[in-house]
Amino acid sequence: MSGFHALSSRAVRPVILILLLLTSCAPPPAPVSAPSTPAPPPQPPAQPSRMVYVTASALNVREEPSTESDVVLQVKKNAELTVVGSDEAWLKVRLEDGRTGWVAERFVSDGRAQSRQQQPRTKRSGCESDYAFLQTPALSFSEDDAHGLVVVEASVDAKGVVTSTRVVTNNTGSPDAGATAEREIRSAKFAPPIRNCVPRSFIFTYRRTF
Repeated sequence: MSGFHALSSRAVRPVILILLLLTSCAPPPAPVSAPSTPAPPPQPPAQPSRMVYVTASALNVREEPSTESDVVLQVKKNAELTVVGSDEAWLKVRLEDGRTGWVAERFVSDGRAQSRQQQPRTKRSGCESDYAFLQTPALSFSEDDAHGLVVVEASVDAKGVVTSTRVVTNNTGSPDAGATAEREIRSAKFAPPIRNCVPRSFIFTYRRTF
């Protein structure tokens, strides 16, 4: 039995050596890569705000896109407005104090900022001018001798003709005073403002004190 044990030990040693050699020569296990995180989709570039500039001598900013809507306030020519929406012929704008309202699109221009920068400090060129009266309103008196202020909004076309009027304020207490003021401004005749050598329609605010 002792001879068999010695023989078995001598046979096992070469097997162990072969296993050790095979183990040391085996390539290292491949590293396990972490799952890749998909890249976020590209964000669209922010759209610049659209700025418009008032071309009318005075322009009403209204609560809703309608000439029948209440006036929020009135802005002057060259006022800068930020467009935040639109509805057919109307633009929703944000004012400097953060309020919003609606203006008629035909009384504003996208290119007004550039034209203002290019205006000389001397007289305007022959293709740039403001409106002027060719015929002033024919004043008359209310039949009931009312006293107070009437403010009328008059739409003037590119030919200088008053096409429509609307009483905005009448604190005289007399409807006849409002009708009188509308009749007076309808009798006026204008030379319309010229922008880029083209006559423009505008809104004229007529204030009449009785």
